[in-house]
Amino acid sequence: MPVTELPQGRYLTCVFQAAPHAGGQTRALLMRNRIFAREGIRPDVLTLGATNDHDERREILLERGQLVEGIGWRNIYEHYLEHGWGDRPATGEPLADLDPHRTDERFRPDGSPWRITYKVPGAHLPIYDYLRRDGTPYLRIPAFGLTRGGRGRDTIRQVGPDGHVVGQFASAAEWFRRWIRELTEGDERAFVFIDSRHVVPHVVPIRIKRIHLIYVMHNIHVQPPFRWDSETNKAYRRVLRRIGGLDAMVTLTERQREDIAQRRGRTSNLFVVPNPVEMPAAPAGAARDPDRVAIVARLEGQKRLEEAIAAFERVTQEVPSARLDIFGEGGQRERLQAAIDGAGLAGNVTLRGFHPEARDALWTASAFMLTSAFEGHPLSILESMSRGCPVVSYDIKYGPREQITDGVDGFLVPAGDRAALARGVVELLRSPELVERMSAAARERASRFGPQEFVAAWAAVLRSAVEQRGKRTQITDVRLDLERLRRLRWGRLQLAGTLQVELRRPRTLKAAEVQLSAIDAATGAVTELPLKVGRQDGRLRIRTPGVLGPRLPDGARLRLRCTWRNSAWETELTTP
Repeated sequence: MPVTELPQGRYLTCVFQAAPHAGGQTRALLMRNRIFAREGIRPDVLTLGATNDHDERREILLERGQLVEGIGWRNIYEHYLEHGWGDRPATGEPLADLDPHRTDERFRPDGSPWRITYKVPGAHLPIYDYLRRDGTPYLRIPAFGLTRGGRGRDTIRQVGPDGHVVGQFASAAEWFRRWIRELTEGDERAFVFIDSRHVVPHVVPIRIKRIHLIYVMHNIHVQPPFRWDSETNKAYRRVLRRIGGLDAMVTLTERQREDIAQRRGRTSNLFVVPNPVEMPAAPAGAARDPDRVAIVARLEGQKRLEEAIAAFERVTQEVPSARLDIFGEGGQRERLQAAIDGAGLAGNVTLRGFHPEARDALWTASAFMLTSAFEGHPLSILESMSRGCPVVSYDIKYGPREQITDGVDGFLVPAGDRAALARGVVELLRSPELVERMSAAARERASRFGPQEFVAAWAAVLRSAVEQRGKRTQITDVRLDLERLRRLRWGRLQLAGTLQVELRRPRTLKAAEVQLSAIDAATGAVTELPLKVGRQDGRLRIRTPGVLGPRLPDGARLRLRCTWRNSAWETELTTP
């Protein structure tokens, strides 16, 4: 494959935390930065959460190979501890004495002061003083939780070396954006990757031409029953509202992009870049154990490991010598151990805990199981396939169907069908020849998600983001004037009217598209209806073709949508 050059610029990745024991999202973003570093880019990982062991985390990640020397490792708190607030004069506001309300004091691993916590009567949340190594505060900030949806809008005070206030931020977002602007000052271009849905509202938008914002959606954004029109939680609603302020909104699968396009509009800033996998060389002498099955996953509810345990009980009825090793830690360890003991599987199923070399077990396992309720584009499947271990997975949104070819390099079974899951595992354990054949196919399939393909995909996204920056749009308002909207006999629909589109700046509407859709409320099925569109002076003339118009499905609701590059507007129509 030809070498693809990434666009030149500053590459920054924004997350709240990046812990050594974190799951697939953190591992994926670190892999992206490692791959970029090999391409001659010097990326930086920016963490926006407070931690007293920032340097120690870096050393652990370096030791495990998840970080390399070519990647910067920065934390916003540590940055201002080291660099201060510049030569800003004191505001004259004294830093209030909260010492009578002190409730806790924390230290760094070397014993130096780190943070003091105050609980002030009448205050809803604690207040923190972050400390210099001499014990004086450099920052006073009210507590806020990104992961709990906190907005962080209370006043943040910058404190000088003499203890006087030298400035303030009205919100965490203002502080975060200032840091990004400072880090990129003097750069001709900067690409800011955001890998956490909780960080998006605090960074987007940044209206500076040299800064390009890219959000990578690592997980599913809809709730059960996981349709495109299913409910979303508050964090993802905040993300979806800000798509227009992103230069690139990147999903890991085509299906998820299609679901977002159906919900939000097929805007020009929607892209797909699957997770990559680095193809390891097979260790000498590695042999498949015909009784061994593996899982690498966090012991949390999303992974539904109780499903794997229940299915494995069926496996042992067919193959009594079968063994399942579950690598990972999490809050459900005791519950899962109780399920193992309750099923009498203590000799067959083992919780191995966290182990940095857990994936090496995939060289000798004959099958890998995935029973998650939902995923984005699971690294665990790619890592298993890259080691030639066939995967038996529930067919869930999103990822497994895009990664596994059923019956060729693994098995896809209906979500929640424990019997089918067990049958797939038993078939592999009983047939080393099948394992060998699927193992070779799995390695070949995984190679299609290699670093070269990954870099080529990202180069295309970033080039498009740069090219489209000057064409960004913002629909401020749309007025719909309906001249005709009626449903005739036999379900025929007649519609005619004008859309008056208010623009943030004078632009032509030549690139704007208007769609009329019928949506089945029961199933979510979408039927696109024909619509004629004419353009004139910021107005869009619309009408259904023909004398009678298209047939409208029974019980469907009508959606009229205008999509204009990165912006979208829509309304629901009611027929008399």
